[in-house]
Amino acid sequence: MLLKQTLLYLPAQVVGPLFQLIAMVVWTHIVDEKTVGVITLITATHELLQIGFISWWSQYALRFFGRFLDGDESRQSFYRTENAVLLGSVLGQSTIVVAILLLLIAPDASPALLIAVVAYVVSRSLNLYIGERARVQHQIGVYSVQQIVGPAVGFVLGVALIRILGHEPEWPLAGYAVAQFVAVAAVLPKIGHGYRLWPVDRKIVRHSLQYGIPLIIGGALGWVGLNASRFIVDEMQGVAAAGLFAVGYGLGQRAAAVAAMLVTAAAYPIAVRQMEEGGSTAAMRQLADNSALLVAILAPSVVGIYMLRTEFVQLLIAKPFQQVTLAILPLSVLAGAIRNFRAHFGDQVFLLHSRTGLLTVVAAIDAVTTVIASVVCIWLWGIVGGAVAAVLSAALAAGASFAIGFLRFGLTLPLGHLLRIVPAAALMALVLNALPPAENYLALFAHIFAGAAVYSIVLATLYVPTLFKLLRPRTQQSEA
Repeated sequence: MLLKQTLLYLPAQVVGPLFQLIAMVVWTHIVDEKTVGVITLITATHELLQIGFISWWSQYALRFFGRFLDGDESRQSFYRTENAVLLGSVLGQSTIVVAILLLLIAPDASPALLIAVVAYVVSRSLNLYIGERARVQHQIGVYSVQQIVGPAVGFVLGVALIRILGHEPEWPLAGYAVAQFVAVAAVLPKIGHGYRLWPVDRKIVRHSLQYGIPLIIGGALGWVGLNASRFIVDEMQGVAAAGLFAVGYGLGQRAAAVAAMLVTAAAYPIAVRQMEEGGSTAAMRQLADNSALLVAILAPSVVGIYMLRTEFVQLLIAKPFQQVTLAILPLSVLAGAIRNFRAHFGDQVFLLHSRTGLLTVVAAIDAVTTVIASVVCIWLWGIVGGAVAAVLSAALAAGASFAIGFLRFGLTLPLGHLLRIVPAAALMALVLNALPPAENYLALFAHIFAGAAVYSIVLATLYVPTLFKLLRPRTQQSEA
């Protein structure tokens, strides 16, 4: 089931995040450091607002929406409450993002930038929420539209607007906003929803807040862990430095997220179903299986980016950004891999057991370490210190999350799978190290293909005995 669902979700998990990576590369060639800095700070700010205003409700819907599908009255009650939460969310986010923009990011922001930012925040919030709700009901087509149209079509529109109207940050944001609103309008006939805001179901509100308030706190702290270094670089070295930092840091985080998302969209809903039907033991076993697939994707991604980092940067990134990106990229992708492994393995234990308060503890470790380490490391090593701090904080928080999961909830590592994945990734690294440096795009793609081929062949070979064991009972049954 996990493999089948993963393959069905694969287009959405590849295309949307891939265009986010492409956008980060293209911006370095068509806009300056200041514009990149403003765009990345706006998107980072929205991620924080999303956590405070709607992510807690998204997680509640992902975990419990299935319980409201049995009767029309319960379903309509959920829809009314959902509409009220969404309306309050977009109003609150719009107000706060304008204040942050004017006070901290761009005090001289034009009316066009203000409108573009609000439109981006509202449309992106709706995209993300609809996508999460679609996962609950396995509406893969709806989820795919939300994941693909905004990043892909929005990027194309943004580039066109930059070419036509200028290099100001409002134009790429406006391109994304238009595409995201189109994605919302396209799927509304396909998803269940209501048209009323009242009466709100107080029982749902109480339950969602009880489940969600720790997620708000933990999510906000997690945002600090992920993004504080961006703002500290901005404060200590200026918005242009924040733009330089954003490229290498953003590429590494995005690359790790893209790799993780290849397998995570389908994985958590299956674990939820196991928890509802088979209890904690079945859910923990499913999480271990999920994590094996996650490591099998993350390991070659981190190794490949590290081994090919020079070729990636020299061929893809504009010259003004190359030196800093080359130093930051391997650290950032490592931090991103650790964070994604924690988020989609260790932290999911707390969600499944409705112990969301423990997420706050782990996120607090991440946030405090990030802030302190960022200030110290940036003071010692400049822009690159922000990436060093990210690795330190990610590792410490992940260690805390895994320790709690192993000791209190019976979480286990898939050691048998890891013993196959590690040598496959190591052999891939040896092959990539032996290849001559790639001097053009064709050679780079050839190196990527060679590394992927070696890893896949070695991993498949190591799994041959397991496949024979799985196939033997079926063969015996057919002969009988």
